[in-house]
Amino acid sequence: MFEVEREFPIIALFNEINMRFANLFHERRMELVNSPSILVPSMKKQISKIINLGNKLLAHQIANYKFSINGHGDVATVDLQRRMCTCRIYEYSSSYYSVEKYIIAYCEEINPVPPEDSWIVPLEILEREIPPPYVDPSKPGKR
Repeated sequence: MFEVEREFPIIALFNEINMRFANLFHERRMELVNSPSILVPSMKKQISKIINLGNKLLAHQIANYKFSINGHGDVATVDLQRRMCTCRIYEYSSSYYSVEKYIIAYCEEINPVPPEDSWIVPLEILEREIPPPYVDPSKPGKR
């Protein structure tokens, strides 16, 4: 992925990574900004599969908002008013699958790494000694 960039100084490499993430976030955000749909495409596909399975179910009304659902070797009671089902599906879909939440997930800005001379690094970080990584001498191979 970074075949050319791996030869660059580390800051240039980080800037390239930042740029790629920023572009990815922008593309994903823009895909759905003007979407007429409430749900993201992956959730719409899942719902479509579930609808196809649901078309093979038999529903029998028990009361105003209650139904008995038979199919796939199981029986469940659904209460549309309370949005509950004995099959333990309590909500129709989570708000986390909404286009709004998806766009919010990708709205953060990714800024490039500033030049090293402008960094503000706390003194305790600068003075901290970092030991070399542990290498088990009993294991064969390069150390």
